[in-house]
Amino acid sequence: MKKLNITLLSIIIVSVLNVFSQDEIDAFRYSQLTPTGTARFSSLAGSMGAFGADFSCLSSNPASIGVYKRSEFTFSPALYYSKATSFYNNTDAYDFKYNFNVGNLGAVFVIPYKKNWYIQFGTGFNRMNNYHNRYIIKGPNTGVRANTTTSMTDYFSLLANGIADSNLTGIGDWAYQTWLIDPYASTKPNQYVSHISGVNLEQRKVIQTTGSANEYVFSSGANYKDMLYIGATVGFPFFSYTQSSTYFERLADPNDTSTKFKSFHVDETFSSEATGVNFKLGILYQPVKFMRFGFACHTPTFYNTIRERYTSHYETEGYDKKYTSNGKFDYSLTTPLRVIGDLAFIIKKHGFINLHYSFTDYSTMQMHSRYYDFDNENENIRNYFQAVHTLGIGAEVNLTPVAIRLGYAYNTNPYKSAVLMDGSYHLITGGLGIRTNHFFADFAYMHKLYYNKSVFYNTKNNNLIDHIIVNQHFIFTFGFKI
Repeated sequence: MKKLNITLLSIIIVSVLNVFSQDEIDAFRYSQLTPTGTARFSSLAGSMGAFGADFSCLSSNPASIGVYKRSEFTFSPALYYSKATSFYNNTDAYDFKYNFNVGNLGAVFVIPYKKNWYIQFGTGFNRMNNYHNRYIIKGPNTGVRANTTTSMTDYFSLLANGIADSNLTGIGDWAYQTWLIDPYASTKPNQYVSHISGVNLEQRKVIQTTGSANEYVFSSGANYKDMLYIGATVGFPFFSYTQSSTYFERLADPNDTSTKFKSFHVDETFSSEATGVNFKLGILYQPVKFMRFGFACHTPTFYNTIRERYTSHYETEGYDKKYTSNGKFDYSLTTPLRVIGDLAFIIKKHGFINLHYSFTDYSTMQMHSRYYDFDNENENIRNYFQAVHTLGIGAEVNLTPVAIRLGYAYNTNPYKSAVLMDGSYHLITGGLGIRTNHFFADFAYMHKLYYNKSVFYNTKNNNLIDHIIVNQHFIFTFGFKI
């Protein structure tokens, strides 16, 4: 199994070449959550844990199920839009992707138990993250080493170094046989250098990711005198993720006769899937009519088996020799513990304001396998990641039968070095709702803006690529009360 020589710059959604390995990049991807779920929950930026009575809260604070007084069914179709703009060597490029999905499907059943008591049960699923994105990166390569702008052929030469040409295999042999790398001077035997060093090139990469993270929930709660609410959720999160990429290099001047090289491309496909389990406990307490406190604790999610599969294909114009590799690997992952606190101010029947806080320490992620020692990856997790604080506020104004909602959330940087990587983001949300005695319909809009950096491929001699990424969700929820 090939391993990335990881640096902080490699911990990015678009790190390239040898992406098919199990490392801290994967651990972070599957641990990070941006829940959507119902339109009401989404329009408040997920800040309604202390107010409750929404199905998505079962994945946040399960005690909120205790606020239900009537049984309810919800269904939430959604439209997701992602736009990514990339900047490389004074060249910008952008692309976008749409995805239709279901953010939530669930039911809650309410049973009057005894005097002053209500018992609730809920089951269904919530969408916890969306992996649909598309990126285009392109720009000129000046061929001047002093500018740290290089070709992927430099990476091929590193793979071949130390091996006699007659013993080369895999990518190194393919690159040698297709004239992408040449033997170094006789003073350095079994050393190689790029055949196209100093040549002006055009570089282009297209990355497309698909998939999502979701969670089946089975929840139960109780309400005592509308003062004390308790709840528990058994969650079965599951995800699927696919990344397809094409890297392309060609001569900037097709009439250049200084080299036999014309172009080459690398196609890679990587996929993974898994199902895990976690437990959530929550409590709400309402000391006075206008104020309610909420606290919840989520155990780590235990993914016992993550199945990864990959294929890579290398091909050069003008040569018949091609190279293809395939592989698979299974491993387990433990995500971080989460602690959540909420405070709601309830303005009679006119609305509410909810303040939200959550704590997640990504440096505690752990990877395991019976077939491979993940000591280096787990050490990188501890060195590169840190605790994240999420602050949110959501407000609803009830103008019966119409409700107006606004929300905002800020997520701090999960990386220890903010100089190279800033993974913080802002989430701005809003929405409307119409409610009758037996039916309700809600709409939400979510706007997430964040920045990222990457390199064309994983070596030290690369100019940085800057990315501006905008994610937008349009969510509808239809519900029926019994």
